Amino acid sequence: MITLIRMTEEEFWVFRESSIADYADDLTTGQNVSRLQAVKEAEEAFDGGLPNGLETENSFIMNIEDPNGKNVGWIWFEYDTKDNGTQQVFLCDLLIFESERRKGFASASIEAMNALAKKDGCSSSVLFVWDHNPGGIALYEKNGYRLSERGEGGSFMLKEL
Repeated sequence: MITLIRMTEEEFWVFRESSIADYADDLTTGQNVSRLQAVKEAEEAFDGGLPNGLETENSFIMNIEDPNGKNVGWIWFEYDTKDNGTQQVFLCDLLIFESERRKGFASASIEAMNALAKKDGCSSSVLFVWDHNPGGIALYEKNGYRLSERGEGGSFMLKEL
């Protein structure tokens, strides 16, 4: 139903700007941080998480294409190793463009990410969802994620692969 395609450098800069703005909005709402502080924290988190941009090791920043090759959103995930030595995939960002929502693209993207991660040796999939995002919570629960632990302003959710 969808294909994950590596972003170009130009697309990455558009993604970066949008992702930072969205994360700053979430910090302002979810953690009651001032807008100025939220933008600063969002930029630091983004640049810290992707110090080499598209070339950051174990990070995947992809466009989501529908069956006709139309870009319907993007997904950013990364692999990391847990303290016990097992590998997991962490969903950092998922956005389906407004006009493309409610068509199954988000669930299909999560499935594609998890299938790739499992093939690459990951045993679990983790994400953070804000309390002020009930639609996201419902989406992740529908896709088999369960509450793992509480965080500030939201929850970590886990799915065994």
